[in-house]
Amino acid sequence: MSTESIYNSIASTASQEAALAELSPSPDTAAQLRADLSSGSRVSVWRLFAWLFAYASSIQEASWWRYKKDVADLSRDGHYGTQWWYIAKAKAFQLGHTLVMTSLDGGYAADDPGARIVTHAAVAERANLVQVKVAKGTAAPLQKLTPEELAAVNDYFQHLRPTVQVQCITADPDSLKITGTVVYDPETPIMAVQSAVKQSLDTYLSTLDFGGVLRVQDLRAAIMSAQGVVDVVFGLVEARSTGPFRPVQRLYHSYAGHMQLDPYSSIISTITWQQGRI
Repeated sequence: MSTESIYNSIASTASQEAALAELSPSPDTAAQLRADLSSGSRVSVWRLFAWLFAYASSIQEASWWRYKKDVADLSRDGHYGTQWWYIAKAKAFQLGHTLVMTSLDGGYAADDPGARIVTHAAVAERANLVQVKVAKGTAAPLQKLTPEELAAVNDYFQHLRPTVQVQCITADPDSLKITGTVVYDPETPIMAVQSAVKQSLDTYLSTLDFGGVLRVQDLRAAIMSAQGVVDVVFGLVEARSTGPFRPVQRLYHSYAGHMQLDPYSSIISTITWQQGRI
């Protein structure tokens, strides 16, 4: 609240107290006090004390609001050891800038948005290791960091958390392969159905949270949402990162943190397309 608002509240309360009925003017306002001060008239001492108290209260309130904002900012950034802290720090990394350490944290002397290369981050916790998955880019497919960029991010985290083993990784999107049967409405051209199914799958994979979990039931829902699709029966859902494809029974945690349909096979050939109305 402003000094004027606090003063008006004090004056309004004073005018309602019987014990203060002799105070003048009653009721009083901040605007009236300013007018009296500039008119050359004498001003009651109580009004000056009320104004000083209102001014001190407004300063204290402003300080509390600044403190509240600092605490809120700190809570959003998290604290050492939390997943949110690692994610926030990964996205705050500035390539080519020197990290400045304080008694509480590390940051940069100047904010350079153009130097922040990590756009997506996720955390996987192991027994004695914190694994930070990172990628760059704003649209799917996301890009992995170059070896030089990844080395810089790893060095950055070692300065931030020297007592904790932290490993930053970056990789091309994990690949997904689907075999099975899609039943589609005979009145819908097969090429339109195939295009709609691929678009639905691409959209589902691109909207997964970075570092999130792929679920087979959500894959089925994505295919069922495509125009012309009547039913879908999965034969096999497989995924891979850098090794061979492995079956996905129910859910899959991607190594890279993001996924795409296998670029070396097409759902047009891995899925059997069958006409039917039920």
